[in-house]
Amino acid sequence: ARYRAAVRVLVNALPVRGTSLGVVTENLLGGWDEADDVHVVLRPGVELELPERMTVHPVGGQRVVAMERTVPELCRRLGADAMLGVTPATTIGPLPCPRVIISLDVRHEMRPHQFSYRTRLLRGVSYGIGYRRADAIVTISHRTREDLLRVHPWLRRQTITVAQLGADHVVGWPALGAAEGGGDGEYALAFGQWGNKNVGLVLDAWAILQREGGDPPPLVIVGLPEADRSRVQADAAARGLSKVVTVRPWLEADEFRRQFAGASLVVFPSDYEGFGLPALEAMRLGIAVVVTPDPALFEVTGGLATVMDGWDAPALARAIPLARRQSAADLARGVQHASQFTWRRTAADVRATLAATLA
Repeated sequence: ARYRAAVRVLVNALPVRGTSLGVVTENLLGGWDEADDVHVVLRPGVELELPERMTVHPVGGQRVVAMERTVPELCRRLGADAMLGVTPATTIGPLPCPRVIISLDVRHEMRPHQFSYRTRLLRGVSYGIGYRRADAIVTISHRTREDLLRVHPWLRRQTITVAQLGADHVVGWPALGAAEGGGDGEYALAFGQWGNKNVGLVLDAWAILQREGGDPPPLVIVGLPEADRSRVQADAAARGLSKVVTVRPWLEADEFRRQFAGASLVVFPSDYEGFGLPALEAMRLGIAVVVTPDPALFEVTGGLATVMDGWDAPALARAIPLARRQSAADLARGVQHASQFTWRRTAADVRATLAATLA
Protein backbone atom coordinates (compact mmCIF):
# COMPACT_ATOMS: atom_id res chain seq x y z
CA ALA A 1 0.00 0.00 0.00
CA ARG A 2 2.86 2.40 0.77
CA TYR A 3 4.25 1.85 -2.74
CA ARG A 4 0.97 3.00 -4.29
CA ALA A 5 0.15 5.81 -1.88
CA ALA A 6 1.15 9.39 -2.68
CA VAL A 7 4.30 10.53 -0.91
CA ARG A 8 5.72 13.93 -0.03
CA VAL A 9 9.32 14.15 -1.26
CA LEU A 10 11.91 16.83 -0.63
CA VAL A 11 14.46 16.78 -3.45
CA ASN A 12 17.83 18.20 -2.39
CA ALA A 13 19.06 19.65 -5.70
CA LEU A 14 21.49 22.15 -4.17
CA PRO A 15 24.48 20.61 -6.03
CA VAL A 16 22.86 21.38 -9.41
CA ARG A 17 24.67 24.06 -11.37
CA GLY A 18 23.62 23.06 -14.87
CA THR A 19 25.54 20.69 -17.17
CA SER A 20 24.75 16.97 -17.04
CA LEU A 21 23.48 16.97 -13.44
CA GLY A 22 20.95 19.64 -14.37
CA VAL A 23 19.77 17.57 -17.35
CA VAL A 24 19.33 14.47 -15.20
CA THR A 25 17.55 16.31 -12.37
CA GLU A 26 15.22 18.23 -14.66
CA ASN A 27 14.12 15.21 -16.68
CA LEU A 28 13.92 12.86 -13.70
CA LEU A 29 11.49 15.21 -11.98
CA GLY A 30 9.65 15.80 -15.24
CA GLY A 31 8.81 12.09 -15.31
CA TRP A 32 7.82 11.87 -11.63
CA ASP A 33 4.49 10.45 -10.46
CA GLU A 34 1.88 13.20 -10.67
CA ALA A 35 0.18 12.07 -7.46
CA ASP A 36 3.19 12.88 -5.25
CA ASP A 37 3.80 16.19 -3.49
CA VAL A 38 7.30 17.14 -4.63
CA HIS A 39 9.37 20.00 -3.18
CA VAL A 40 12.70 20.94 -4.79
CA VAL A 41 15.50 22.82 -3.05
CA LEU A 42 17.67 24.83 -5.47
CA ARG A 43 20.31 27.52 -5.34
CA PRO A 44 19.03 30.97 -6.45
CA GLY A 45 19.65 31.55 -10.13
CA VAL A 46 19.57 27.84 -11.05
CA GLU A 47 16.66 27.38 -13.42
CA LEU A 48 15.18 24.00 -14.21
CA GLU A 49 12.09 23.36 -16.32
CA LEU A 50 9.96 21.58 -13.72
CA PRO A 51 6.25 20.68 -13.69
CA GLU A 52 4.09 23.46 -12.26
CA ARG A 53 2.74 21.09 -9.63
CA MET A 54 6.16 21.00 -7.95
CA THR A 55 7.18 23.57 -5.34
CA VAL A 56 10.63 25.14 -5.67
CA HIS A 57 12.44 26.42 -2.56
CA PRO A 58 15.35 28.74 -3.50
CA VAL A 59 18.00 28.63 -0.75
CA GLY A 60 20.95 31.01 -0.78
CA GLY A 61 23.87 31.53 1.58
CA GLN A 62 26.61 29.04 2.33
CA ARG A 63 26.02 25.62 0.84
CA VAL A 64 26.99 23.79 4.04
CA VAL A 65 24.45 25.79 6.05
CA ALA A 66 21.79 25.18 3.42
CA MET A 67 22.53 21.45 3.40
CA GLU A 68 22.75 20.91 7.13
CA ARG A 69 20.24 23.42 8.48
CA THR A 70 17.74 24.50 5.84
CA VAL A 71 17.09 21.08 4.26
CA PRO A 72 16.40 19.31 7.60
CA GLU A 73 14.18 22.22 8.68
CA LEU A 74 12.19 21.97 5.46
CA CYS A 75 11.82 18.22 5.92
CA ARG A 76 10.37 18.79 9.38
CA ARG A 77 8.17 21.75 8.42
CA LEU A 78 6.74 20.06 5.34
CA GLY A 79 6.36 16.67 6.99
CA ALA A 80 8.35 15.05 4.17
CA ASP A 81 8.04 11.30 3.86
CA ALA A 82 11.54 11.08 2.36
CA MET A 83 14.44 13.15 1.08
CA LEU A 84 16.05 12.48 -2.29
CA GLY A 85 19.61 13.72 -2.88
CA VAL A 86 20.54 14.12 -6.55
CA THR A 87 24.17 13.26 -5.68
CA PRO A 88 25.81 11.42 -2.76
CA ALA A 89 27.06 14.83 -1.51
CA THR A 90 23.85 15.71 0.27
CA THR A 91 22.61 16.45 3.78
CA ILE A 92 24.52 14.31 6.27
CA GLY A 93 22.96 15.48 9.54
CA PRO A 94 19.91 13.92 11.22
CA LEU A 95 16.66 13.96 9.26
CA PRO A 96 13.11 13.22 10.38
CA CYS A 97 12.63 10.94 7.36
CA PRO A 98 14.53 8.36 5.27
CA ARG A 99 17.06 9.59 2.72
CA VAL A 100 17.88 8.19 -0.72
CA ILE A 101 20.83 9.34 -2.83
CA ILE A 102 21.65 9.00 -6.52
CA SER A 103 25.13 7.92 -7.61
CA LEU A 104 25.94 8.97 -11.18
CA ASP A 105 29.44 7.50 -11.32
CA VAL A 106 32.64 6.93 -9.33
CA ARG A 107 34.98 8.39 -11.95
CA HIS A 108 36.91 10.37 -9.33
CA GLU A 109 37.96 7.03 -7.83
CA MET A 110 38.35 5.01 -11.03
CA ARG A 111 40.14 7.79 -12.98
CA PRO A 112 41.68 9.95 -10.21
CA HIS A 113 44.22 11.56 -12.57
CA GLN A 114 41.32 13.38 -14.28
CA PHE A 115 40.52 15.33 -11.11
CA SER A 116 42.34 17.80 -8.91
CA TYR A 117 43.47 16.71 -5.46
CA ARG A 118 40.94 19.09 -3.89
CA THR A 119 38.03 17.62 -5.87
CA ARG A 120 39.07 14.05 -5.01
CA LEU A 121 39.36 14.95 -1.35
CA LEU A 122 36.00 16.72 -1.17
CA ARG A 123 34.20 13.95 -3.02
CA GLY A 124 35.94 11.26 -1.06
CA VAL A 125 34.77 12.73 2.24
CA SER A 126 31.29 13.93 1.26
CA TYR A 127 30.40 10.90 -0.87
CA GLY A 128 31.72 8.49 1.74
CA ILE A 129 29.56 10.06 4.45
CA GLY A 130 26.62 10.19 2.07
CA TYR A 131 26.88 6.46 1.35
CA ARG A 132 26.92 5.66 5.07
CA ARG A 133 24.00 7.92 5.96
CA ALA A 134 21.72 6.86 3.09
CA ASP A 135 18.85 4.47 3.63
CA ALA A 136 19.16 3.45 -0.02
CA ILE A 137 21.33 4.28 -3.04
CA VAL A 138 20.18 4.51 -6.65
CA THR A 139 22.77 4.12 -9.42
CA ILE A 140 22.13 5.11 -13.04
CA SER A 141 23.60 1.96 -14.59
CA HIS A 142 24.61 -1.56 -13.68
CA ARG A 143 28.19 -0.51 -14.42
CA THR A 144 28.04 2.22 -11.76
CA ARG A 145 26.54 -0.21 -9.26
CA GLU A 146 29.31 -2.74 -9.92
CA ASP A 147 32.04 -0.10 -9.66
CA LEU A 148 30.56 1.28 -6.46
CA LEU A 149 30.63 -2.17 -4.88
CA ARG A 150 34.12 -2.84 -6.21
CA VAL A 151 35.51 0.35 -4.66
CA HIS A 152 33.39 0.13 -1.49
CA PRO A 153 32.67 -3.56 -0.85
CA TRP A 154 31.17 -2.74 2.55
CA LEU A 155 28.18 -1.31 0.66
CA ARG A 156 27.02 -4.86 -0.14
CA ARG A 157 24.92 -4.68 3.01
CA GLN A 158 23.28 -1.50 1.69
CA THR A 159 20.24 -1.30 -0.60
CA ILE A 160 21.57 -0.33 -4.05
CA THR A 161 19.23 -0.30 -7.03
CA VAL A 162 19.58 0.69 -10.69
CA ALA A 163 17.48 3.33 -12.49
CA GLN A 164 18.79 3.82 -16.01
CA LEU A 165 18.37 7.30 -17.45
CA GLY A 166 15.90 8.27 -20.16
CA ALA A 167 16.48 9.70 -23.62
CA ASP A 168 13.01 10.80 -24.69
CA HIS A 169 13.83 14.44 -23.87
CA VAL A 170 15.60 14.70 -27.25
CA VAL A 171 12.44 14.00 -29.24
CA GLY A 172 11.66 17.16 -31.14
CA TRP A 173 15.12 18.70 -30.89
CA PRO A 174 15.41 20.89 -34.02
CA ALA A 175 18.46 20.47 -36.24
CA LEU A 176 20.53 23.31 -37.65
CA GLY A 177 19.20 24.87 -40.85
CA ALA A 178 21.14 24.99 -44.10
CA ALA A 179 22.12 28.62 -43.53
CA GLU A 180 23.68 27.65 -40.21
CA GLY A 181 25.79 24.83 -41.55
CA GLY A 182 23.14 22.14 -41.47
CA GLY A 183 20.99 21.05 -44.37
CA ASP A 184 22.73 18.53 -46.56
CA GLY A 185 26.16 19.25 -45.07
CA GLU A 186 27.34 16.37 -42.89
CA TYR A 187 29.46 16.90 -39.80
CA ALA A 188 30.59 14.87 -36.82
CA LEU A 189 30.13 16.07 -33.25
CA ALA A 190 32.53 15.45 -30.34
CA PHE A 191 32.68 16.76 -26.78
CA GLY A 192 35.49 18.42 -24.87
CA GLN A 193 34.18 19.50 -21.48
CA TRP A 194 35.83 16.71 -19.46
CA GLY A 195 39.12 14.86 -19.68
CA ASN A 196 37.46 11.48 -20.22
CA LYS A 197 36.06 12.65 -23.59
CA ASN A 198 39.59 12.47 -25.11
CA VAL A 199 39.66 15.38 -27.55
CA GLY A 200 43.29 14.68 -28.45
CA LEU A 201 42.43 11.14 -29.45
CA VAL A 202 39.66 12.43 -31.74
CA LEU A 203 42.06 14.85 -33.45
CA ASP A 204 44.60 12.08 -33.90
CA ALA A 205 41.96 9.85 -35.52
CA TRP A 206 40.91 12.64 -37.89
CA ALA A 207 44.56 13.17 -38.85
CA ILE A 208 44.92 9.45 -39.60
CA LEU A 209 41.81 9.46 -41.77
CA GLN A 210 42.95 12.55 -43.66
CA ARG A 211 46.46 11.19 -44.16
CA GLU A 212 45.17 7.85 -45.43
CA GLY A 213 42.58 9.38 -47.75
CA GLY A 214 39.64 8.41 -45.58
CA ASP A 215 37.87 11.72 -46.30
CA PRO A 216 36.74 12.48 -42.72
CA PRO A 217 33.66 14.66 -42.35
CA PRO A 218 33.94 18.15 -40.84
CA LEU A 219 34.32 17.89 -37.07
CA VAL A 220 32.68 20.16 -34.51
CA ILE A 221 33.96 19.96 -30.92
CA VAL A 222 31.68 21.56 -28.32
CA GLY A 223 31.89 22.28 -24.61
CA LEU A 224 35.49 23.48 -24.44
CA PRO A 225 36.34 26.00 -21.72
CA GLU A 226 37.89 29.23 -22.97
CA ALA A 227 41.32 28.28 -21.63
CA ASP A 228 41.30 25.07 -23.70
CA ARG A 229 39.90 26.33 -26.99
CA SER A 230 43.07 28.02 -28.24
CA ARG A 231 45.12 24.95 -27.31
CA VAL A 232 42.78 22.59 -29.17
CA GLN A 233 42.73 24.90 -32.19
CA ALA A 234 46.53 24.91 -32.19
CA ASP A 235 46.57 21.11 -31.88
CA ALA A 236 44.20 20.84 -34.85
CA ALA A 237 46.40 23.19 -36.88
CA ALA A 238 49.52 21.18 -36.02
CA ARG A 239 47.80 18.10 -37.44
CA GLY A 240 46.77 19.92 -40.60
CA LEU A 241 43.10 19.92 -39.61
CA SER A 242 42.34 23.66 -39.44
CA LYS A 243 39.93 23.48 -42.38
CA VAL A 244 37.88 20.57 -41.06
CA VAL A 245 37.77 21.20 -37.29
CA THR A 246 35.57 23.80 -35.58
CA VAL A 247 36.04 24.41 -31.87
CA ARG A 248 33.06 25.77 -29.95
CA PRO A 249 32.53 26.77 -26.29
CA TRP A 250 29.88 25.54 -23.89
CA LEU A 251 26.64 26.30 -25.75
CA GLU A 252 23.32 27.55 -24.43
CA ALA A 253 20.71 24.80 -24.23
CA ASP A 254 18.79 25.66 -27.41
CA GLU A 255 21.92 26.12 -29.50
CA PHE A 256 23.43 22.89 -28.18
CA ARG A 257 20.30 20.94 -29.06
CA ARG A 258 20.33 22.23 -32.63
CA GLN A 259 24.04 21.54 -33.00
CA PHE A 260 23.59 18.01 -31.63
CA ALA A 261 20.49 17.15 -33.65
CA GLY A 262 22.07 18.43 -36.86
CA ALA A 263 25.05 16.06 -36.67
CA SER A 264 25.34 13.05 -38.94
CA LEU A 265 27.77 11.32 -36.56
CA VAL A 266 28.45 11.54 -32.83
CA VAL A 267 31.97 10.57 -31.78
CA PHE A 268 32.13 9.51 -28.14
CA PRO A 269 35.49 7.84 -27.34
CA SER A 270 35.13 8.16 -23.57
CA ASP A 271 37.48 6.17 -21.37
CA TYR A 272 34.96 6.06 -18.51
CA GLU A 273 31.21 6.62 -18.25
CA GLY A 274 28.69 6.19 -15.50
CA PHE A 275 25.98 5.95 -18.15
CA GLY A 276 26.88 7.64 -21.45
CA LEU A 277 23.78 9.75 -22.10
CA PRO A 278 25.07 11.46 -25.31
CA ALA A 279 25.45 8.06 -26.99
CA LEU A 280 21.86 7.15 -26.16
CA GLU A 281 20.62 10.61 -27.19
CA ALA A 282 22.30 10.18 -30.58
CA MET A 283 20.70 6.77 -31.09
CA ARG A 284 17.27 8.14 -30.15
CA LEU A 285 17.68 10.82 -32.81
CA GLY A 286 18.74 8.29 -35.44
CA ILE A 287 22.33 9.57 -35.54
CA ALA A 288 25.22 7.17 -36.06
CA VAL A 289 27.45 6.98 -33.00
CA VAL A 290 30.93 5.62 -32.29
CA VAL A 291 31.80 4.54 -28.75
CA THR A 292 34.65 2.85 -26.92
CA PRO A 293 34.24 -0.66 -25.46
CA ASP A 294 33.39 0.98 -22.13
CA PRO A 295 31.03 -1.23 -20.05
CA ALA A 296 28.46 1.52 -19.47
CA LEU A 297 28.40 2.51 -23.14
CA PHE A 298 27.94 -1.10 -24.22
CA GLU A 299 25.19 -1.50 -21.60
CA VAL A 300 23.35 1.60 -22.80
CA THR A 301 23.70 1.13 -26.56
CA GLY A 302 22.97 -2.60 -26.46
CA GLY A 303 25.63 -3.38 -29.05
CA LEU A 304 23.85 -1.31 -31.70
CA ALA A 305 26.41 1.50 -31.82
CA THR A 306 29.69 1.20 -33.70
CA VAL A 307 32.14 0.02 -31.02
CA MET A 308 35.86 0.71 -31.39
CA ASP A 309 38.05 -2.39 -31.41
CA GLY A 310 40.49 -0.70 -29.03
CA TRP A 311 41.08 2.47 -27.04
CA ASP A 312 43.48 4.40 -29.26
CA ALA A 313 43.30 6.75 -32.26
CA PRO A 314 43.80 4.03 -34.91
CA ALA A 315 40.85 2.12 -33.43
CA LEU A 316 38.70 5.25 -33.67
CA ALA A 317 39.90 5.89 -37.22
CA ARG A 318 38.86 2.35 -38.18
CA ALA A 319 35.44 2.79 -36.57
CA ILE A 320 34.49 6.10 -38.22
CA PRO A 321 33.99 4.71 -41.77
CA LEU A 322 32.01 1.77 -40.37
CA ALA A 323 29.66 4.11 -38.52
CA ARG A 324 29.17 6.29 -41.59
CA ARG A 325 28.16 3.23 -43.61
CA GLN A 326 25.35 2.25 -41.23
CA SER A 327 22.12 1.74 -43.14
CA ALA A 328 18.77 3.37 -42.43
CA ALA A 329 17.61 0.02 -41.03
CA ASP A 330 20.61 -0.07 -38.66
CA LEU A 331 19.82 3.41 -37.40
CA ALA A 332 16.15 2.54 -37.03
CA ARG A 333 17.06 -0.37 -34.77
CA GLY A 334 19.04 2.07 -32.66
CA VAL A 335 16.05 4.40 -32.42
CA GLN A 336 13.81 1.52 -31.34
CA HIS A 337 16.32 0.43 -28.70
CA ALA A 338 16.79 3.94 -27.32
CA SER A 339 13.02 4.48 -27.22
CA GLN A 340 12.82 2.03 -24.34
CA PHE A 341 14.77 4.45 -22.14
CA THR A 342 12.18 6.91 -20.85
CA TRP A 343 12.34 9.36 -17.98
CA ARG A 344 9.01 8.13 -16.70
CA ARG A 345 10.61 4.70 -16.26
CA THR A 346 13.63 6.29 -14.57
CA ALA A 347 11.42 8.22 -12.17
CA ALA A 348 9.33 5.15 -11.41
CA ASP A 349 12.45 3.13 -10.55
CA VAL A 350 13.80 5.89 -8.28
CA ARG A 351 10.41 6.33 -6.64
CA ALA A 352 10.10 2.58 -6.00
CA THR A 353 13.43 2.61 -4.15
CA LEU A 354 12.38 5.66 -2.17
CA ALA A 355 8.96 4.18 -1.33
CA ALA A 356 10.61 0.95 -0.13
CA THR A 357 12.38 2.93 2.61
CA LEU A 358 8.98 3.91 4.01
CA ALA A 359 7.82 0.36 4.64
